[in-house]
Amino acid sequence: MESVSFHTLTFDHPAACRPAQLSASLHLPAPGERPAPCMVILTSSAGVQRHREHYYAEVLNEAGTAALIIDSFTGRGVRRTVADQTLVSGAQMEGDAFAALALLRDDSRIDPRRIGIMGVSKGGVATLNAAIAVRQRWRGDFPHLFDLHVAICPGATAQHRDPTTHGRPMFFMLAARDDYTPAPLAVEYAERMRAAGNGRIKVKVYGNAHHGWESIGPVFDIKDAENWSCCRNVIEDDGTHFIPAAGRAMSEPEYQAWARQHCVTRGARAGGGTPELKQRATADLLGFLAAHDFAAPWTNRKFPAIEEA
Repeated sequence: MESVSFHTLTFDHPAACRPAQLSASLHLPAPGERPAPCMVILTSSAGVQRHREHYYAEVLNEAGTAALIIDSFTGRGVRRTVADQTLVSGAQMEGDAFAALALLRDDSRIDPRRIGIMGVSKGGVATLNAAIAVRQRWRGDFPHLFDLHVAICPGATAQHRDPTTHGRPMFFMLAARDDYTPAPLAVEYAERMRAAGNGRIKVKVYGNAHHGWESIGPVFDIKDAENWSCCRNVIEDDGTHFIPAAGRAMSEPEYQAWARQHCVTRGARAGGGTPELKQRATADLLGFLAAHDFAAPWTNRKFPAIEEA
């Protein structure tokens, strides 16, 4: 593992225009015959966790894929955003990811044609946003795109009116019992992206899974969680939010204030994972990556058992 630091990419979005110095950990597989593919890993609202982000990095390394875990919180003086999602926005995490993409493309150990992005929950939102075509215009002259996207339990209450993507492969990994980032909204978003022209989208809903299934053990309550699952809105091409319940479009700050008054609730459930579920989902992830030359062909390997910190 190597520690790296970089400045985030700021772009034309009210929540993505503040500069920050960030840290990340680069996890490299054993040396191979060619530069390795790499997945940029964005965290959930809980920040970097051993049983989640480090687990995925180790699994990817076992499959011959590098991983860069971005810590979007510490450099901004934040530990977690569970109770207040404005502390670090999804747009800021999106800027972090693209800054990391530029860094990786200059690393001779990484194949610049095989750099993907994945994220859980809040990180999954940024992962989806990185695929939306109109947002490239917001990023100005930044020339690069991710080659593959994996969103695990992403929030999808805010969907772009124009869901056209760059056409890169996408995998939605969803939990049927998720009351935090409900699966039906993400399924709907994936269908809209397909209808807009991306035929390389895979969706899988795990029938017995809850949000954060990487945590093995009983389901637990996140009592202080800001829950945005009832805050449906449409993101216009100019970045404003059209709120069907209000019948009008709002700027980002207006929407944040309106939502907290009218639709944000408190509390969600998470966890409830089992070793069998985690292994099955990991196999699906690596199978998807292997199908797109982002990982070694799937074998019935044993996965690392990383305990929660």
